Formats: sequence, C-alpha cells, structure tokens
Amino acid sequence: MQLTMMLNTNVIMKEKEEINTEQAILEAAEKEFLDKGYALTKTTEIAKIAGVNHAMLHYYFRTKENLFNQVFQKKMSILIASFATKVDEELPFTEKIRFIVEEHFNFLAENPKLPFFILSEFITNKERLDKLCDMATPEISGFVDKIKTEVNDEIAKGNIAPIDPFNLILDIVSLNVFAFLAHPLVEKVTESIGKDYQAFIEQRRDENVLVILRRLQT
Repeated sequence: MQLTMMLNTNVIMKEKEEINTEQAILEAAEKEFLDKGYALTKTTEIAKIAGVNHAMLHYYFRTKENLFNQVFQKKMSILIASFATKVDEELPFTEKIRFIVEEHFNFLAENPKLPFFILSEFITNKERLDKLCDMATPEISGFVDKIKTEVNDEIAKGNIAPIDPFNLILDIVSLNVFAFLAHPLVEKVTESIGKDYQAFIEQRRDENVLVILRRLQT
C-alpha cells in the first residue's frame, strides 16, 4: 500500500514537472517569436530562455513549426474563449457587442506585438498563412455563426441598422488592431503631444466601442 502511494506520488510529481517544463518552453517561444519573427527565431535560444537543453525542447515539440503552431493556437483559444461565454448569455445584443469590442481590445493590449507578427507571417509565408487559417477556422467558425444569427435576428426585429455580419466583425477587428499595428508610431505621437500612452489606449478602446455601437443605431 505504502509503495503504491509512493509510486503514485512520483507519477504526479513527474507529470507536474513535465507540465511546468512544457509551459516554460511555450512562454519562451512566444517571447522569441513575437520579438524576432518566425524566421529569425532559433530553438536553441528558446531552450536557453526556458532553462532546458535543446534535446528537451525537441522531446516536447519536435520542430520549430510544431512549437509555433501551439503558441498560435493557444492565443486563438484564449481570444475566442473570452468571447464565447458572453455570446451565449441572455443579454441585449448591444451589450454583447460592447463586451466583444472591449475584450478583443484588451486581448491586443496584453499582446501588443501579436498583430504585427501575424500580419508579417501572412505576408511573407503563403504556406504558413494557409496553415494558420486552417488552425484558426475551428476556433472562430462557431463564434462567427452565432454572431451572424444574432445580427440577422436583430435586424429583422428593427433593433439595429442593417449591416452585413461579416462587415461588423471586420469593423471591430480593424478598429482594434490598427492601434497596435501602429504601436511604435502611436506611442511616439502621444508622447510628442504630452499624452500618456496607457491613458490614450484606454480612451481608444472606449472610442472604438462608441464607433461600433453608433454604426448599429437605427
């Protein structure tokens, strides 16, 4: 009995250690990919930052491509999960839209290098663009379908102005992403006119909410 308990304890400790190691590698990889881009990122440097040897990184993820895919998919899952619960709740449609705009903006504020990184990868690597789209589609499709249904229902009831659901989603993404695609420029400009950058970002989020909600007014 005691031996069994010791073995079980050892197994649990080993599993926790593996989870911690895997997480450390993913966090190091995320930092390197966002700072340097896919092409310039080296798995040896990721291993060094994560505090593991290169063989250990290879054991967990095999290739840089696999590691990148896991980082990307994790980000997509976090983003979509932040929307999904609110979309399913019984709330006024405009409140859901407000929440979606704010959550998307907050996600980008926490990951300000992500939009430029993804755009760069899309432009420079057509094959990776196709793979990323394939990975993102299952995460996004359910959310988009729910939004489309609700938008069309609200239009039919006369609660919001007519708008193509895809254009609504694109409007939200475009407004939010631009502030972070132009991050270095925006930061310089706000500093040059004596504005606090963080305060400006929060104002920008509120402004984007207003723009989207006004577009929906009948």
